[in-house]
Amino acid sequence: MKQKVCTGGIQPVVFGDENAICSLGVPDRCFNREQRRAISARDGGCIIPGCQIPASWSEIHHVIPDAFGGDTHTDNGVLLCWFHHRTIETSGWKIRMLRGVPQLKAPPWLDPGGGKWRYVTTSRTRIADALDLRLAQSD
Repeated sequence: MKQKVCTGGIQPVVFGDENAICSLGVPDRCFNREQRRAISARDGGCIIPGCQIPASWSEIHHVIPDAFGGDTHTDNGVLLCWFHHRTIETSGWKIRMLRGVPQLKAPPWLDPGGGKWRYVTTSRTRIADALDLRLAQSD
């Protein structure tokens, strides 16, 4: 049930007499098409290092859960594949957003030295932009 809520799979429905639908709630905690496009362009696919699942097969994860006041906004959503979305709470990976860009911290079993927060993306556009910036700075 918790996973259904996380992925926006619950929508309130109010039934009246004889099971007629009186009200159908709109789950505004679900990311819309435009938000998905923006997050997909930023992240490129599942943000967990080594995962090759593309954006089209990924789900959007609320970094700060809706239950804790997290907004359904591009600054609070990251792409995770089905597997990583279902195991993110127990795997040890930590995710945070810094000025609208996701950062990851590896779990202790993977990085026993304490780990550092690292920016992540598999977006070819963002990787190319970062490379161009580094080359320009080295001149």
